[in-house]
Amino acid sequence: MLSKLIEFNSRPAFASGDCAESYAELHALTQTALASLALRGLPRGSAVGIIANHSPAGTAWILACAAAGCVAVPLSGNPAEHSARLKIASARLVVQCQWDTWTIAEGPGGTLPPLLAQLAAKGRAGLVLFSSGTSGEPKAMVHDLNTLLETYRDRKPRNLPVCVLLGFDHIGGLHTLFGALSSGSLVIVPSDTSVGAVARAIAQHKAAILPASPTFLNLLLVSGELALHDLSSLRIVSYGTEPMPESVLSRLQTAFPNAKLLQTFGTSETGIARTESPIGNSLYMKMDDPRLQWKVVDGELWLKSETQVLGYLNASMERFTSDGWFRTGDRAEVGPDNTVRIFGRTGELINVGGEKVLPVEVESVVLAVPGVDDCRARGEVSALTGQTVVVEVVAHAGVDQEALKAAIRTACRAALARHKVPTRVCFVAGVTSDRGKKARN
Repeated sequence: MLSKLIEFNSRPAFASGDCAESYAELHALTQTALASLALRGLPRGSAVGIIANHSPAGTAWILACAAAGCVAVPLSGNPAEHSARLKIASARLVVQCQWDTWTIAEGPGGTLPPLLAQLAAKGRAGLVLFSSGTSGEPKAMVHDLNTLLETYRDRKPRNLPVCVLLGFDHIGGLHTLFGALSSGSLVIVPSDTSVGAVARAIAQHKAAILPASPTFLNLLLVSGELALHDLSSLRIVSYGTEPMPESVLSRLQTAFPNAKLLQTFGTSETGIARTESPIGNSLYMKMDDPRLQWKVVDGELWLKSETQVLGYLNASMERFTSDGWFRTGDRAEVGPDNTVRIFGRTGELINVGGEKVLPVEVESVVLAVPGVDDCRARGEVSALTGQTVVVEVVAHAGVDQEALKAAIRTACRAALARHKVPTRVCFVAGVTSDRGKKARN
């Protein structure tokens, strides 16, 4: 990746508001970070906590770790979680990054975990990513950072500015970052991840690519920001991290008639797959990636990739089969022409008297009702049927909630089978997690 920074030299690498950084400046920052690592004499395999949002400084430290054979541990999000995660990784250093500056402190340290020692023995750098932790303690996943970066080596140069939304500590966010830098594109960093800030950043810097979650894209559609900003520069709108409701996909096509809608898919354990959306309005996709194999077993998607994790620092490998397949936990269906559709997590299915209900089915209907900004369907315990469907709704400001509730019930009765119709509609302030998608527990 360092050779790419030299190759693109004077091109702009990062932009946020009026701040900008060229590829040459990013290379210089990376060399400074490398010098800081050398000065401290860290042995190979040492973990370095990098507390940052997307920025030249945070990126420089990840690239410096790759070059020095250290283990990058990017952290953003809730600061209250950082201390425990740094301890799990036995981080020797903690780098707190701003835009193009940083401060360095000692980390908790400790005995080098066996997986990190194995990387060091092979002369390889590492990357530790943490799961969201919604179903228990966050899992610390160990990747070979050199292997991940090598998958971007043959990217061709292009000039398509990319707006980065997914987190600096998220596999999707890092995929966006590495993909942009390996092709010499501009990485656009919004001032925050609110719909308004993202729309302003797209308009100001003429973003051509917007990778986002369906939840974010729906909020963009209902926010009114499309009328306030010129987003005609967008050429690709990609979506992933959670199922896309059909009603939202249809509205996206209308709102962005000149943009290609591309479904993406990946997991923190296996990396991001190269995908195609053969038909723009279809929720089936092709995973056409020579580095990845996939199959659907008993309705669950299984993956095997060249970039999958080496293991966990704090969990077993029980979701991996003895021959290396990762059981994703995603409910899936094989479609025509070797395509696949993802319906959501198997653990999120609602069981109504033995009939399975996919939350996204209900949400697609509710999101199409005028006055609904967002919603989340979930199961609730029922003495009669085991579970019943409940939908939590974020209503548009000023909407008559009783009238909206009646409209939602009418729409659901008209479009859904009886067991899928919500028995309760309640209004909430929000349903989105800090990772920009539905918060499902």
